[in-house]
Amino acid sequence: MPSWMRAIKICVDKTKLMQGDLKMDLKSLYTYAYENRFKSYDGWLSRFLCEILMNMDDDHKSEAEDWIKRSIELDEKRGLRWNLAKDYTVYSDLFKKNRDSVKAKENLSKAIDIFKECGADGWVEKYEKELTAL
Repeated sequence: MPSWMRAIKICVDKTKLMQGDLKMDLKSLYTYAYENRFKSYDGWLSRFLCEILMNMDDDHKSEAEDWIKRSIELDEKRGLRWNLAKDYTVYSDLFKKNRDSVKAKENLSKAIDIFKECGADGWVEKYEKELTAL
């Protein structure tokens, strides 16, 4: 399953980044996302790329936003509601990093509404606390 292996490679790089390894081969990561053939992974992989880019440095903010917008579009198109809610939480995080609390709240509110639709009460509670803290 080549698409699964590509997804795992992106996840591994995201994990490495979160542990402090800033050496990423972005070209390979982009290729993995674009070569994916398992359509329900598209939004997920795009969201992970956004998270990688927004946590690397400040030079990749616009690319990160492009990837999260792609993720939102794909998950919305495919009706992947829980994934869409996760997309909006990451979009909110991106706005927090950019010190735009209004847009961060707006996107977090969208995520909460979708999590409610999904019956994801734990996620709703978690993000309502985060929204209150903003």
